[in-house]
Amino acid sequence: MVDYRKVPRDAYELVKNALKGDYILSQYPSFHDSMIESFDIISLAGKISIYYYKDGTLQIEGDENNPSYHRIVRKVNALISKKDYF
Repeated sequence: MVDYRKVPRDAYELVKNALKGDYILSQYPSFHDSMIESFDIISLAGKISIYYYKDGTLQIEGDENNPSYHRIVRKVNALISKKDYF
């Protein structure tokens, strides 16, 4: 799991739109009061879940052995500066 802290909404939207260009996103309602939005990306090797919280936390959860998980984390790292959000 990778957590980014205090990610502004516009940076989150940039990440979501970039992933939408490469993957099919399965969006579902947020069941937690602290969460703004969440979606899954289904790959052959498993599911990757993306969560965005009201406090600006962007969380990427998936199997470390899933190559798609690593591609998604690298893509997010390229879109937003890691040092600003860890």
